[in-house]
Amino acid sequence: MIVCHCHGVTDREIRASVQNGARTCAEVADCCGASSGCGGCASLVAEIVHGERRRLAMVRSDAAASPLACLAGLSDAPGAFQPA
Repeated sequence: MIVCHCHGVTDREIRASVQNGARTCAEVADCCGASSGCGGCASLVAEIVHGERRRLAMVRSDAAASPLACLAGLSDAPGAFQPA
């Protein structure tokens, strides 16, 4: 859906900006132009940025909590089992 009508920026473009490192609305504006025109979409852009940051944090948290995550790096530990 188009969020910023001044620059024709979609919610997907805003989410992609956050996925590529933008952390604030100002950084998103620098990246894709959203909310850098009239400002009428600023609250929706902020909501999308916040939501995408929360989603990314949960995805990263889920990956760290996976059953295999606890095995990462164990083969490098002194005395660790080394399969033949």
